Amino acid sequence: MRKRIFCWAAVGLLMLFASGCGRSGAEPVMEEEAVAVQVEQATLGSIRETVAFSGEVAAGSEVQVMPKAGGRIIRVTAAVGQEVRKGELLVELEARELTMAVRQAEAAVEMARANLQNAKTGGALAQLQAAVRQTEASYNNAQTILRRMEMLYSEGAIALQQLESARLQVEVAGSQDILAREQLAIFERGEGQAQVLEAQVRQAEVGLEMAQLNLSNARILSPVSGLVVAITAEPGNLASPGLPVVTLAGLDGVTVTARLTEQAVGLFSLGMPVEAEVPAIGVTLQGEVREVAPGAVAGNRSFLVKAQVPAADGLRAGMFARLRLVAAESAEAVLLPRMAVLEQEGRHFVFTVKDGKAVRREVTVGLQDEQFTEILTGFAAGEKVITAGQQFLEDGTMVRFEEGGEI
Repeated sequence: MRKRIFCWAAVGLLMLFASGCGRSGAEPVMEEEAVAVQVEQATLGSIRETVAFSGEVAAGSEVQVMPKAGGRIIRVTAAVGQEVRKGELLVELEARELTMAVRQAEAAVEMARANLQNAKTGGALAQLQAAVRQTEASYNNAQTILRRMEMLYSEGAIALQQLESARLQVEVAGSQDILAREQLAIFERGEGQAQVLEAQVRQAEVGLEMAQLNLSNARILSPVSGLVVAITAEPGNLASPGLPVVTLAGLDGVTVTARLTEQAVGLFSLGMPVEAEVPAIGVTLQGEVREVAPGAVAGNRSFLVKAQVPAADGLRAGMFARLRLVAAESAEAVLLPRMAVLEQEGRHFVFTVKDGKAVRREVTVGLQDEQFTEILTGFAAGEKVITAGQQFLEDGTMVRFEEGGEI
């Protein structure tokens, strides 16, 4: 009985051993899974490598419009942001006194011409005497105005330019009075009566021209075509010569100003072509360098570079801009998509495909832009390079092409 149990146990162990060996031999061998990739062909083309510097958009050229004569502002026709043309009215000053001065000058011309005509027919003495009375009255009136201006100036109500203008009027009126008295004296002596009266006519005509010019200066016109960027004039305020009432920006373009380090400023020179990218409005404008500062800005050791670029819709002063400069350029270069070129420990390489496997190939790179890398050695135009999935590859990795991934 014991022998029979032992035999059955031996048989069971043998069957168990045979069954285990059978299962071990049936396990499948795992095959390497292919990595999905996409490929593109290397091309021939030109490439430019640029360097970019942060900058700011500013008005290209500014013109400060100043009145030629003082006076009270009665109307402002311009508005900030408005585009104006040369000769367009911007600000208007009160002109009642100036209009009266023109009428007075016109009357003086008529009188001088009548005096000349009467001299030829008689009665010239009375006319010269009347001229003396008129110039004397004008001189006294100018002195009265000067005293009033001096009082207003002492109270700070008017500008120095207006006081100086009143003083000038006194000098002119005094000279005219002296001249009229000399002409009367000459006439009374019987010397050159016709010449005296002709001179009076010319003098009166010059006075009329000056009065008309002063009246025209009450209308402050735009000296150039441009964009209104600032207005300091308000109706009711006094305008003074030398103080701007409107500031215009030229329509010939804008300026992009960048602050550069001492290492970067040497890359720029006058007339050099540049690009200005303005992200806020999504445009890149072509321009040229118009100014390179000869010295650093005090306090921060930066150098100002200004480039002029054309105007564009939506472009405003104060916007952020990138000033791009072409540092190097290459034509007929072998180009690969930038994402296809990998780097490890300072060495550049790409992957291509041969017999369904990835092949690592080292390359020498040249210029780079936002999309492409120039290949100097290690790859030729027309060859295919892996552009998607290359991050998961090693030399010899099995690959498969994604749908539409092989060109």
